[in-house]
Amino acid sequence: MPASKSSITEVPYDERGNLLFYVDERFGYSYLDGEYSVPYTMRPNDPFRATLTVDSMRTGRSAKYLIWRDEHGHHYPMFISDLTAMLPLVTVRLGEVSGTWIVRKKGQNYGIALDAGRTGSPTR
Repeated sequence: MPASKSSITEVPYDERGNLLFYVDERFGYSYLDGEYSVPYTMRPNDPFRATLTVDSMRTGRSAKYLIWRDEHGHHYPMFISDLTAMLPLVTVRLGEVSGTWIVRKKGQNYGIALDAGRTGSPTR
């Protein structure tokens, strides 16, 4: 089921505006693809409306996840379970989907989900 709310109030973004999938809070850095780290800041977890395009699929330390890209080039990870919950509710055309999104946290990882409780969320 798509998210109708999220219990987390702040989420990590890097300096370029990308939502980060994993942060190591002990060092103040996020590890991306296990190769390098970038500084991040915590921002309010406000729902946002965007049209997103599928960018890639990645493998984290504990799971595979999808990366969506917005019109400004910002990246947003999504858990595969949230992707499968979203697909019956929206139309994806040429790799694009529009909706209202909220960030969720599973374990130590962050990802977006369709915020089905918001006005303006897409339907079939």
